[in-house]
Amino acid sequence: MEITIKKAPGGFLVDGLEIKGGKCGCTSVLPCCYSWAKVKRSGDAIVFTAKASTPETKDNFTWGYTVKKGNFSIEVTFDDARDKTIYSGFYPPRLEEWMARGWEVASKKGERADGTLWRCAACKWLYKDDLEAVKFEDLPSDWLCPVCRATKDVFENIG
Repeated sequence: MEITIKKAPGGFLVDGLEIKGGKCGCTSVLPCCYSWAKVKRSGDAIVFTAKASTPETKDNFTWGYTVKKGNFSIEVTFDDARDKTIYSGFYPPRLEEWMARGWEVASKKGERADGTLWRCAACKWLYKDDLEAVKFEDLPSDWLCPVCRATKDVFENIG
């Protein structure tokens, strides 16, 4: 039951899955999103905590899980919002991705609500595949962010 763990920018690569933190570094140009994700390793455990709920979001909820493989555990807690439009952190791997790599579910609370999320690196606006008529990857190459007009290539898949 071997576990491979490597340092990665902003977090770790665990059994081939990236788990990382992030925050916006607010400027006076953009409205604050009050969102973040943190990841910390302590011995045989990684703890991921994130917050996407903001003063503007109304449909807030919490979800998370703990997975284990041997003596190693990964604990995820996420204060999320179904109605978020921007987010500065990253999402952890889906529970099913851990299970496919032989991790056991030790506990689970709630459900993640979003499908695949793409974030504009310029303004943090979210493109939610499950709410749009066209999947992000199928958008034309000249498509622009509806908020800041950034090009499609500046978007990153965050979960």
